[in-house]
Parts: sequence; structure tokens; C-alpha cells
Amino acid sequence: MTGHDSKRLILKTVLLATATCLFGGAAPALHAEAAYPNKPIRVVVPFPAGGAVDTFVRIIGPELTTQMGQPIVILNKPGGGSQIAAADVLSSPADGYTVFVGQTGDFSVNPILYKNITYIPARDFDGVSMLVRAPQVMLANVSGKINSLQSLKQTMSSPEGIVLYGSFGPGTAPHLLGHILSRSASGAKFTHIPYKGFPPAMQAIMTKEIDLLFDAVPGTLNMMRTGKVVPLAVADSSRNSHLPNVPTTAEIGLPSLVMDFWIGVAVKKGTPRELINRIHDAFEKAVSNPENWKKFSDLGYSRVSMTPEQFDNAVRAETSKIKPVIVEAGVSIE
Repeated sequence: MTGHDSKRLILKTVLLATATCLFGGAAPALHAEAAYPNKPIRVVVPFPAGGAVDTFVRIIGPELTTQMGQPIVILNKPGGGSQIAAADVLSSPADGYTVFVGQTGDFSVNPILYKNITYIPARDFDGVSMLVRAPQVMLANVSGKINSLQSLKQTMSSPEGIVLYGSFGPGTAPHLLGHILSRSASGAKFTHIPYKGFPPAMQAIMTKEIDLLFDAVPGTLNMMRTGKVVPLAVADSSRNSHLPNVPTTAEIGLPSLVMDFWIGVAVKKGTPRELINRIHDAFEKAVSNPENWKKFSDLGYSRVSMTPEQFDNAVRAETSKIKPVIVEAGVSIE
């Protein structure tokens, strides 16, 4: 073998070894990505166990496990205006193994409400989908001074009228809706009474400590059906199938008094699109499972199905709609 042939043989050997490293080494990586998921998936919920979002996730959990082929680990991280839960997601890799499930306030209200909030959905999250929704309902005590639309209108138009409306805390949907309602009062004085969550607020309406309380249909459907509270209007543009005889706020001349409670899914910004699609399809199928959907329907939810882009757009639109109300109400939390 000549020196020239020897050099050619060495060059071929080097090129072959390089190709093996480049292409042979890439195969396991491609296979690993295609094998997603290959370990448990963490679903982070910014509320304690037993709340609406937690209940939602636990209902779909078994089917979600089936769809993903891996265990679903539900982590309740309440507090801080969802910032604790968001921090958990944002400190994790954008690899599809940590998923955020929240509601309207987590995506559209808290980023405006909290002055020094540590997460901004449009900046930090990639949307997956909105899955269910339910309108808010204006509730009153059956034997209270305001227990019908007629008594509500009379009180709102009277210079001596006083309306005490409750909420689950500053900036929550009941607070914002009560503020919007107060704009329509030609005479009455509206006073906001914040409570620390749903139980004390509901107790207040039951004992006539307050006159009005807004809440989403799923939270109070059974109470309305049993006559413990009376629904005056549904804060939506169309009537609710669970409350067909209750007029909408649009029907009673308050078209701006509209707000939904909805549940959506997101992941950390930068998660590969193919993984987002996989998560999207799994959640959609888990919610649509006939047994699961019957439970959600019985609770008062309506089905929503969105692409990731549609969900991102919906969050932006909702935030733009809510921001002026929060600013006008003068609500902010450090």
C-alpha cells in the first residue's frame, strides 16, 4: 500500500467514525422524544384539594392516565394568587412533564390584580386548551329585601337604596361583577363585602348578611335547585340549559354584566409543539369520556374545545376585557 493509499484509508475511517457518531448517536435521542411520555406527568393545581379545579382534574385523572400511558400526579399548590403553582411550573423544564391547570382568574385576572406578580401567561405559558366553562349567576336570599328582579330594580333606582354584595376576596369574579352592576344603579349605594373564600360568602347570603352574591353555576346549582338561594339572572348572553327559566343579564338590560368561569390547561413557554399537541389530545379525550362528561354536565358545566392558538387568543381577549374593570374598581394587591 502506498503512502497515498494509506492516507485515503485513514480519511475514510475518520469520516465513517464521524458519521456513526452523528447519525448513530442521533437515533436514541429521536427515539426518546418519540417515546414521550416515559415517566409520570405532574399536573399542578393552584388551589387546595376539594375546589372546583382540583375536582375537575381528579375526575379526568384516570382517563388522562390511560390516554398518556403514564401516571398523573396531581400537586395542589395554593396561595399567592396562583404564583406558587406557576413558579413550580416555570422552574421545571419545558418538556411536557409539568402541566398547569387553572381557571379564569389564574390566566386573566391575577396578572392585572397583583402589582408584583411573578408570572404573565402570555409571556411564560404556552396554552393547551380551554375545556369547560360555566356562567356566573346573580344570587339572592329567598326572603331577603332583594329577592326578585323587581325588588332589585326598585332598590337600585332608589336614592335611599343600599346594596351589600359579597365576594370571595378583592378582584375575584363576584367583586368585579358587583362593581359592574353598581354602574347601572341610578340611586342606590353599593358596598362590597369581601370574604375569605366561598364558604363564608355563601353563609353570608344565607343569613342575609349581604344582599347579592355572584358565583359560577357549578358551585351553587344544587342550592338553587333546592331553593336555598334564588337566582336572579345568569351573567351570559344566552340562557343556561341548567337554569332555563332564569333570564340572562342581557335580557334584563345589563349586557355588559357577563363573565365566565372556565378551566384551561397550559405548559411552560418553549415546550415543543408536538408535546403540546399530545397533551391537548389527551385532555380533550379525557373530558369527552362519556362517564366523565356526564359528571361535568351534572355539575353545570358546558363543553369547550379549543386549539392551543385559540386558547392563547381567548386569554388575551379576556384579559383585555377585564383590565379596565379592575382599574376602574381601584383594586390591586401587593
